[in-house]
Order: sequence, then structure tokens, then C-alpha cells
Amino acid sequence: MQSTVLKIIRLAPCCAYTVAAILLVSMVLLAQFPSNAAVWSLYMTLLPVIREPVFLLLDGLGFHATLALLVLAAGLGIHIAHRPDHYPRIRFIHAHIALIAMIVGGVRAMSAQAGLASFSVPRLLRGDWSLLPMTNSPLWIALSLLVAAACLMSHVGIVRRIRFSG
Repeated sequence: MQSTVLKIIRLAPCCAYTVAAILLVSMVLLAQFPSNAAVWSLYMTLLPVIREPVFLLLDGLGFHATLALLVLAAGLGIHIAHRPDHYPRIRFIHAHIALIAMIVGGVRAMSAQAGLASFSVPRLLRGDWSLLPMTNSPLWIALSLLVAAACLMSHVGIVRRIRFSG
């Protein structure tokens, strides 16, 4: 049982990259089927989880390169999760990039903003919507905790490797 739990934790960054790839696919589905309630539900469920990092990648790389990068990152994570002792540095980087993406996605989703035009208006005149109590997505909370645990495991693996090699 412990081995299964550890493997699930090691696969958490892959889940974060997969959620981002599914968000991209849901955007395409939304463009093709704008009146489909299931597509809207998928899009609106995943949007607050990892919106900002996906939009940043889309802006810099484009759709196809972003989708390929996310699928490649998820596949790489599956490979390194099965051999955690072989790739401690890659596992460390892989998990921490996913954690940073989850934090950036969650922090930006916590503020209730309709657009970017409000940045030019002084803060007192436009009101501060970021103080509104926003509920976090349960998916974001669960995935962030799992990815943070994967980061912690990668730290433990590197420290253990340094301790036993020296």
C-alpha cells in the first residue's frame, strides 16, 4: 500500500501537466461546439486550476507547441516516476515546475477580475475585488497538495542520495 501511495504522489506532476493539456483540448472543443454543456463544464472546471500558466505558454509558443510540450512533460513524468532513484535531479525539476505552475494558476484564479482594463484605473476608484472571499477549486487544492508532496519527496530523495554517497 505504501508503494502505491508513493507512486501516486510521484505521478502528481504528470497529472498537473495532463490537466493543462486537457484544458487546451477543451478550448478547441469549446470553439467547435460552443453550445455543448459538457464542453463548457469541462472548460470551467479546469480553467481555475491552471489557467495562467497555460495562457502564458500559449502566448509564447502557440497551441501545437504548447500541447506537445505538456504531453511530453506528462510522458517524461510517467517514465521518471517508475524509476525514482535513477533520475533524482530531473524528478526534482519536473515536480517543482509543476508546483510553480499550480501556485501561479491558483493565485491568479483567486482574484475576481473580469479584464485587464481595470489596471489603468486607480485602486480606490475601481474597488478591490481581490478581497472578495473566493472558494478554491477542490481539484486545485488536491492537485497542489499532491504536487507539493512530490516536491518534498524529490528533496528527500536528493538528500538521501547525498547522505549515502558521501
